[in-house]
Amino acid sequence: MTVRRPRDEEDTEINITPMLDIVFIMLIFFIVTTSFVKEPGINPRRPTAATATEKARANVLIAIAQTGQIWMDKRSVELNQIRTLVEAALAENPESSVVIIADEQADSGVLIDLMDQIRLGGIANIAIAAEPDGS
Repeated sequence: MTVRRPRDEEDTEINITPMLDIVFIMLIFFIVTTSFVKEPGINPRRPTAATATEKARANVLIAIAQTGQIWMDKRSVELNQIRTLVEAALAENPESSVVIIADEQADSGVLIDLMDQIRLGGIANIAIAAEPDGS
């Protein structure tokens, strides 16, 4: 005859393996679905605007320095390279949008040429960064 003895509190174990599996699956999911913002590399002085609002979803940032130099992905690029870089960003994320951070002293002709190259690259959703007016 087998005698059953009551389980002690010390013999009880909690199996946390399924919980760890779920945590790792969630971690992989968040890593895969995260879109990373690519910084331009410089921080030009933006003009102020009374109607400036924050844009939540822009994954491509392009900056124009006061001298007219164009920066993207922390490096200086030529205007004729922008179309190729924008096409690559669009291939990576079909819902890409661009924010241009132009210095307030930058030439408007460079800004217009840059916007043309971005549109030719396939992205029509373009915004120009401005500081909110303090008044």
